[in-house]
Amino acid sequence: MNCTRMRQVLDAWIDGELDAATSTEIDRHLAECPACLALKGERGALRRELRANAPRFEAPPALRAAILARIEQTTLPAPAPARHRQWLQTAAFASIAAAVGLVAGLWIERPLPDDSLREHLVASHVASLTDPQRLITVVSTNQHVVKPWLQGKIDFAPVVRDLSADGYTLLGARLDHVGDRQTVAIVYRKRNHVINLFAWRAADYTAEALALQSARGFGMATWADSGLRYAAISDIERTDLEQFARLMQP
Repeated sequence: MNCTRMRQVLDAWIDGELDAATSTEIDRHLAECPACLALKGERGALRRELRANAPRFEAPPALRAAILARIEQTTLPAPAPARHRQWLQTAAFASIAAAVGLVAGLWIERPLPDDSLREHLVASHVASLTDPQRLITVVSTNQHVVKPWLQGKIDFAPVVRDLSADGYTLLGARLDHVGDRQTVAIVYRKRNHVINLFAWRAADYTAEALALQSARGFGMATWADSGLRYAAISDIERTDLEQFARLMQP
């Protein structure tokens, strides 16, 4: 079990969908990998948050009755002869195994899609808000303290700015992960709202213009510059988040 595979099966493991052997491998990996253990905590925090606050809707009795009636009306085809059925099962299992192998190979090689990236960002943001010690590792309002602290811990240099004159107070920073990417989270505050500014190495040096979006009620501003990708996430007003993102850009 390695970190990449761990992140692919973590959600299924949390939901109790994996076999005992794989679960044992995950337990061993978590005991040896602080990064994956922290990611497990983030997923657990997000799960608890959703269960506590996500709206739930009961299906009306008429809908349940209609579904059951449709199921009872369904006619099943007559069973095939035993020998023919065994041949079909063998062929089906072979096809499924080939398809699963192909999909697994493509999944391991491809980068995380945007939807998955947004989910990881939200999970890290929510998890950081549950514990002040989890939110900030180096506590300082001085950019000349935060930026040197990052040296030697990551192989890139994200932008750290003093925006106090604009109403955004630097609180500090921490090391984090977004999916399988090593990231740094630079933490700011606007009034009583926390802003997590995530930064990680981009696949290339192509610049990307500022884009605003939302995920699970949080605002998110993303852009890329000088070989790094940035994502600022918070529950502040959209105009405040946009202003923050533009102030952080060159």
